[in-house]
Amino acid sequence: MAHRVASLVFFACGICSLSATHVCPPENFTTVQNFDLDTFISKMWFVQQQMPVTYLPKSQNRCVFAQYSKREKPGIWGYEVGVHNHAEDVAPPHKVHDSGSTLCAKVVDPSSGKLAVAPCFLPSFLAGPYWVIAYDEGQGFALISGGAPAKASPDGCRTGTGVNGSGLWIFTREQKRNEKLVNKVRGIAAAKGFDLSVLNDVDQTECSGSGSGSGSGSGSGSGSSSSAEASAADMLI
Repeated sequence: MAHRVASLVFFACGICSLSATHVCPPENFTTVQNFDLDTFISKMWFVQQQMPVTYLPKSQNRCVFAQYSKREKPGIWGYEVGVHNHAEDVAPPHKVHDSGSTLCAKVVDPSSGKLAVAPCFLPSFLAGPYWVIAYDEGQGFALISGGAPAKASPDGCRTGTGVNGSGLWIFTREQKRNEKLVNKVRGIAAAKGFDLSVLNDVDQTECSGSGSGSGSGSGSGSGSSSSAEASAADMLI
């Protein structure tokens, strides 16, 4: 009996030590500092790796990119930035999932790269967090998270997998994959406490038309504006 009790105590202590390994969000978790929004949105971003979420499953990990632009007027809900996302099905015939012009972003904290994204018709208090965790224009990369990674896992901290408060993305300016650069950003994410096991590769080869960015954007929905509006509430990048 004593041996059995000791074993149970040892097992319980093991669970406690595992759960105590990761404090989520990590202590002193920070985003980018001295963020320059105008430079960040000046050119297209290509997604090289991303976390599967409800609105952007692994089956759409092809030719994913994001474009942003300043809006002339913020509108009633105060959205300053237009968001245009694009993704395609991995499986042929590579169905396009396009947000069109239905998404907008509100700047929450300009210096620390904190924005919130939602369909333009929704009040901004319903928008989901879009945080720039790291960004280097010279090297051409950005690390984006759907808010702070508050969920603990055996391999680190994660965001959610639903709509708001979900997702992790590695952006690069160049569409062609640079493995060294992707690994550098993965290292930054790991140092921030993120669980890297959630990241999957995005196929950026043979993406005809996506490089120009005309008539394309990322997320869920189809190329038609009506279906994009129906699913735009699910898109955060």
